[in-house]
Amino acid sequence: MLRNFKSLIKKSLLNSKGFSEIVSIVMIILFVILVAASPIRNLGQTTSSGISNLNGQMQQVLNGQ
Repeated sequence: MLRNFKSLIKKSLLNSKGFSEIVSIVMIILFVILVAASPIRNLGQTTSSGISNLNGQMQQVLNGQ
């Protein structure tokens, strides 16, 4: 399977059409990563603050405050 994949990549790089397809796919993936980075970071910060708030509330309940 790995040998087939390697030969497919080699054929694609030797073919100018295949090379341009690989470059375009890499550019699309890079664009998606750059666009999605900020919302993913915000989601992580929101989740972290929510867990911290929940932890504080649970400590208060368990300590009887």
